[in-house]
Amino acid sequence: MSGQKGGNRHALGYLKGRLSVLLFLQFAVWSSWLINLGTYLLDTLEFTGLQVGMIYATNAIAATVAPPLMGWLADRSYPSERLMGVLNVIGGSALIACYFTTSFGWFYGWMLLFNLCFIPTFSLAAAMCFYHLERPAQEYPLIRVWGTVSFMLVGVALSVFQVEYSALPILSGGIVALLLAGYSFFLPHTPPEPGFNWAALRGEEVRSIFRERGMVVLLIALLASCIPSSFYYSFLNPFLNEVGWEAAAAKMALGQLFEIAVVLAMPIIFRRFRFRGIIFWGLMAWGLRYFAFGIGRPGDQEWLLYAGIMVQGVAFAWIIIAAQIYVNNRVPSYLRNTAQGLISFANLGLGAFLGSWIAGETVSANLLADGTHDWWSIWVVPGTVGIGAAVFFWVAFPRSGRL
Repeated sequence: MSGQKGGNRHALGYLKGRLSVLLFLQFAVWSSWLINLGTYLLDTLEFTGLQVGMIYATNAIAATVAPPLMGWLADRSYPSERLMGVLNVIGGSALIACYFTTSFGWFYGWMLLFNLCFIPTFSLAAAMCFYHLERPAQEYPLIRVWGTVSFMLVGVALSVFQVEYSALPILSGGIVALLLAGYSFFLPHTPPEPGFNWAALRGEEVRSIFRERGMVVLLIALLASCIPSSFYYSFLNPFLNEVGWEAAAAKMALGQLFEIAVVLAMPIIFRRFRFRGIIFWGLMAWGLRYFAFGIGRPGDQEWLLYAGIMVQGVAFAWIIIAAQIYVNNRVPSYLRNTAQGLISFANLGLGAFLGSWIAGETVSANLLADGTHDWWSIWVVPGTVGIGAAVFFWVAFPRSGRL
């Protein structure tokens, strides 16, 4: 059963406000380093493309292990808000250590520790929202949108303060993570729900979830979508700077601006469209945007760069939010954290690890003699994967109703 819910309108609004601040701070930590890290590592620290890919792959390594483990811990014995507080103390300290590091080995180690602590907070935050909200499909997008607002504001700030090539965003992310740690201890109490035990975890109810064709196809599609997303987060900012697009980070924030509109419209989208179509068009957007990047350049074809950026809401939000709600609706409440950890594993784990490795190898293989890159040959790889994943999902996923 769901957690404690209801109350008067004022209390419910206050609850939603607290959860919105959680998402705002969480995405501020994430975007502070995610947007410009590739530029900083390539141009300032002069790491190779493969090394940059390996550092971004720490996301995937962490997501393979940490979210399911922390979700299991939250479901079994530890309140989610306290677990988030402890994880953010350690993660924030590790990110601050990255600010003082210039060698690849140490930077890699600190970033791995940060991600081992930070990545699980995504699934914990989602599960916390689903625990307290009466109508997740209608209410969660209106809370999740504040994460997008935060991501956009950080992107604009990177360009306004001209710190895309410096380590200051990494330091600021670590400081915000420590603030989030303190805030986490004052979040609504979210204890483990009754019903979790080893027998239940091995029971027929759980096994039937993984025998459901729709769940298996969704997880495969999420894994595949991480390949194009790895290219986007690791190398779009370096690409835009290399082709001479001014204020690249600020223009990338346009993707979050349109994502805000998409997320706000998701309660309507969930009522009007089937889950199968939502995920299909999200995957298709991932693929098509890279062909826009491959052709677009500042000048006459600049509109293609804008188009590729502006579909971020469909490519990212449609897939992740719809998948989170889909899984939440299909698992017993006492496995809510574990199930959301599974989404993080699929979205940020094995697929992202392969994506980061493929992205790094692809960029390194297309380095030209003058120090620039053959970006068309780079972008055709994630473009093809995204379109292929969309076709696979449309064919393999059973026809479904609305969320």
